[in-house]
Amino acid sequence: MKELAEAKGNGAAILMDSGNYESFWHRESDKWKQEDFHKVLSAFECSFAFGFDEQMPPENRDDHIKLMHARYEKDRSINDQVYIIPIVHGKHEDLPGLCSGLVGITGVDFVAVPERCLGDGIIARALCVRAIREALDATGKYIGLHLLGTGNPISIATYTRMGADSFDGLEWCQTCVDHETNLLFHFTQADFFMDQTDWANMDVPFLAKTLAHNLDFYDKWMEELSSSVHSNRMDEFCRKNFPNKIYEICKEKLGWLDD
Repeated sequence: MKELAEAKGNGAAILMDSGNYESFWHRESDKWKQEDFHKVLSAFECSFAFGFDEQMPPENRDDHIKLMHARYEKDRSINDQVYIIPIVHGKHEDLPGLCSGLVGITGVDFVAVPERCLGDGIIARALCVRAIREALDATGKYIGLHLLGTGNPISIATYTRMGADSFDGLEWCQTCVDHETNLLFHFTQADFFMDQTDWANMDVPFLAKTLAHNLDFYDKWMEELSSSVHSNRMDEFCRKNFPNKIYEICKEKLGWLDD
């Protein structure tokens, strides 16, 4: 807690997760309620926090939006120093309306959606991201779109090209990235790529070397990606950094145009 407070004081943005995802998939939802999350949320002034989402939402759209609204208001009331980012679950065809509907009733500037809800393959998911972006833009103001569980570099760039803004995933600590191809490999195969950074010469454990190797990549990747977005060069970025076959498929299936 002390270290996080110091980091926040030095300008770092601290994001808190609600813990609901973990409790749901570990079948311990009865042990972790919204009230438990609120005890933690009230004890520390982080910068942002994901809202306490509903993993099994109602089928009815209006009931679903009402539930998300109620949970958002409860979360927001706990600590006025924390910006709450609501998480939207649902069928991929319902997500655009759910996201824009929630924005309309809450006025939030950011919403989050689990990548797994967007569809089956990456093409379907990318098209869903575009549909969500169009629905959010129709609200009349720019709404940020965060994707939960997205950490593959190619996926990050593809979804960015289609309208997503930020991401979080575990690939950085579960795989090893090849800096030359931007592709991911098994964590133990880091030996094949370690010479791509100065960490290869550091006297630190294999785990630390690999994580640092990955973080170096993601730091550069996201910086270049952000620059490409702001300079309207996303097609150029993808063409340059994707394997040719992958780029050509995206170009055909997603309607990308060469700069």
